[in-house]
Amino acid sequence: MTKKTSVLLLSPEIGRLPEDMGTLARFISGKSGGMGEVVAALCEGLRERGIDCHLGTLNLKKRFKEECGLDEEQWRDIRYRIDPDRIHLVNASFLANLTSAYSGNPVLNAAEFQRQMVNHIIKIVRAKSGGRLIIHSHDWMAGGAVTAYAKATGCPVLHTIHNVHTGHIPLDLLFGVDVEGLRDYFYMSGEHGRQTVDCQATAIKNAGLINFVGVRFLYEILEDYFLDRAIIPASVRQEIKAKYHHGATLAILNAPSRLMYPEVCPYLVRNYGPGDDVLAAKKENLVAFQKRTGLLVNPEAILFYWPSRLDPSQKGVELLEDIALRFVIENSDVQLAVVGDGVGRDGKHEEVLGRIAMASGGKISYHHFDESLSMLGYAAASDVFGASLYEPCGQIDQIGNLFGATATNRDTGGYHDKIKEIKLQGEGSDHDEGNGFLFRDYDPGGLWHGLSRSARFHRRGDAVRERQMKRIMEETRQLYDLSKMIGEYVAAYERLNGNKPLS
Repeated sequence: MTKKTSVLLLSPEIGRLPEDMGTLARFISGKSGGMGEVVAALCEGLRERGIDCHLGTLNLKKRFKEECGLDEEQWRDIRYRIDPDRIHLVNASFLANLTSAYSGNPVLNAAEFQRQMVNHIIKIVRAKSGGRLIIHSHDWMAGGAVTAYAKATGCPVLHTIHNVHTGHIPLDLLFGVDVEGLRDYFYMSGEHGRQTVDCQATAIKNAGLINFVGVRFLYEILEDYFLDRAIIPASVRQEIKAKYHHGATLAILNAPSRLMYPEVCPYLVRNYGPGDDVLAAKKENLVAFQKRTGLLVNPEAILFYWPSRLDPSQKGVELLEDIALRFVIENSDVQLAVVGDGVGRDGKHEEVLGRIAMASGGKISYHHFDESLSMLGYAAASDVFGASLYEPCGQIDQIGNLFGATATNRDTGGYHDKIKEIKLQGEGSDHDEGNGFLFRDYDPGGLWHGLSRSARFHRRGDAVRERQMKRIMEETRQLYDLSKMIGEYVAAYERLNGNKPLS
């Protein structure tokens, strides 16, 4: 009998997990960013293939309780009575009241995550699988000491780079870890006069394979894009180039979990798929969204939807602020909706967008992130848009397309990979193609240009729009099928497993 090799996914974020990850799964999963969603989709797909899959993540008790509507006694009952099975939670008192892995002190959170993984969780999972284990780390927080320890002990690592940020953990925060034994595997850095571990660079250095979630962003790094901005740390760029020259880089595009599809999304007033009357369903959801957000109720409005965080360093929120009010004034049939939070403790852009919404007379709305409202927004949207300076992958375009919306964004990274210009049969093309609109310049004029082109498309007749919506929905399901993504990851695991199957 062939012995199985297990996969341990390590991620500080997690989306909605499949039920066969264990009973605890439905109590610790919820809406997350693109990284959390792809990890959840991986759990779903690997379990379907019979692969022994485990997950290590942070126990953000306050968030989990709120998302499940549980009080302290109910939560305690769940934790004491339910076998966590394949889910391994990192527990610490200072993590309990955090709403995300990156709130509070992210360096302290990362140090605790890595300490418990190295000292306990990896050993437990590895022993259960008879020593046959592959670690799949996600983001800098799951790198650092974890990947150094894995390399030192002969455990293969696939490291997925969802973003290029890094964190620097002082060695004294890794107490209990044999840092002297791992020193040769660390990428050391110096922050504020202390010896620190560069977590992202260390992960890349020690991984047998590294994976990008988009092709274009990998080549932007290799070709020295963004040298004029503090986006990609020199250490990270250096280690990526080294891995590339050793043939150890992959690019596997994210695919959304099937739980994200509008056919099954629980937050819509009318579920639908590409075989349904898409335009009618979207209009019903649009009216419901308008009522919830305070927009003028108009089922014929062209709704541009921004579902991203308000991040001026990457997402271009300041470009949106510059043009939003003028754009809806000059385009009387357009509405704009933003559902997203500011970054960290910076409430500046939340305040600015709130003031813009108040001045718009019901043409613009701004709301903090709420999962039910965010998903309803996708169903309501004519176009899902952003203005990214750079983008490793991006997910809002995929989800928008799944829900029958076009996508508009800057021609960079993952959006370059996934957004293709809409061309209609008989209008310069011999067949209908494309799913959205790209603009080049990272400035207000660039965003205005992209939105204007999308608005012109959405002013076409219902028959044209219905046909294109259905086509885009069907093509998105084919292009980003979960089984295809899982197949590529399994091939990477097998490569790390000595070119042998996992089971």
